[in-house]
Amino acid sequence: MAYSTALSQAVSILLYIHGISEEPCANFLSTKVISEQLNIPMPTTVKVIRNLSNAKLTVAKEGAKGGIMLAKPLTEITLLDVFLAVEPGKPLFKLHTDVAVQGKDAEVAAIQQKLSGRLQAAEQTLRQSLAEVRLIDLIK
Repeated sequence: MAYSTALSQAVSILLYIHGISEEPCANFLSTKVISEQLNIPMPTTVKVIRNLSNAKLTVAKEGAKGGIMLAKPLTEITLLDVFLAVEPGKPLFKLHTDVAVQGKDAEVAAIQQKLSGRLQAAEQTLRQSLAEVRLIDLIK
């Protein structure tokens, strides 16, 4: 299983915004500043922030004093929330079903069903694990 670096980038972005927003007189952060400070390419930063905004984890404000802020505190954001934001609608495992395997069709179907069941169980376990970690836990 391989995923993009979007999850770790999104976590970094959220933690950075949190850190800056804790400072006195904090304003909305520009995407450019976030990109430069975290050394994430600008197009990637824009895409990740768009996904975070679509998931209601950040709020964007247009204009000269615009930028990005957290939509809710880190105590209310889990790693699962971030994962679902940056990998929307994607299953953790993709099952290859167009297989030419020697054997009876019923045997092949049984193997695929068993494999699918195991992968679904693993995905559920991972989702539960991600749901147990709040972003605030990462900085305590």
